[in-house]
Amino acid sequence: MLVHAHGVAVARGVAEHVDVELDVRGGLPAFSVIGLGGGAARDARERVHAAVLNSGFAFPRKRMTANLAPGASARSAPSFDLVLACCVLAAQAELDAARLARIGLFAQLGLGGDLRTCDGVAAAALAAEQARLAGLIVARGDLREARAAGALPIAGLSSLRVVAALLAAGGRDGTAAPVRRPPTRLPGAPSHAAAATREGGPAPARATPAPAGRAVRARANGRPPPGSTARGP
Repeated sequence: MLVHAHGVAVARGVAEHVDVELDVRGGLPAFSVIGLGGGAARDARERVHAAVLNSGFAFPRKRMTANLAPGASARSAPSFDLVLACCVLAAQAELDAARLARIGLFAQLGLGGDLRTCDGVAAAALAAEQARLAGLIVARGDLREARAAGALPIAGLSSLRVVAALLAAGGRDGTAAPVRRPPTRLPGAPSHAAAATREGGPAPARATPAPAGRAVRARANGRPPPGSTARGP
């Protein structure tokens, strides 16, 4: 099985779109990354392996080979954690591979699966837009800077599990929609009104019933209540 995805390499403020491929086949379990320096590739493999397991997913016991083209420097290696992890999940049908192939991913992973910020996210957003990708997923802390860089739809997320849920939301038929702005509200998330209230926004307006005392006093005096239509005898 061959999985396709998109990453971005940033070096000295210059960003370059990178095609990421993952080949999965039978054989002795192994995970190799081509296109990163030896030490950087080893570190990336360890982070991805731990993040996938600690996010509640299984890690394939197969021979997996990831390739980055063009290759990236060791300095930019952490920004490929998320795209490599998503390729692994796509190989297990944990997310929609067709949707993954249309968007870019740019975030480092913690060992627990949390998304961490990366340097050069504004340049990465511009590179993804120039590559005509449908959207870009970054760490939540990078969302504002990435959105300010251009018009590409950006999603700022918090963890690998949330990314997998978003990329699985498009269905399995290959007709998934691009990431839209603002980020998709996942099932169980609070409504927009509740979220606005919690974040300091205006609370939803409620209808205020008319006081009952005025109507009672009006009836006692033989007059129709305010707002009602008097009827003849």
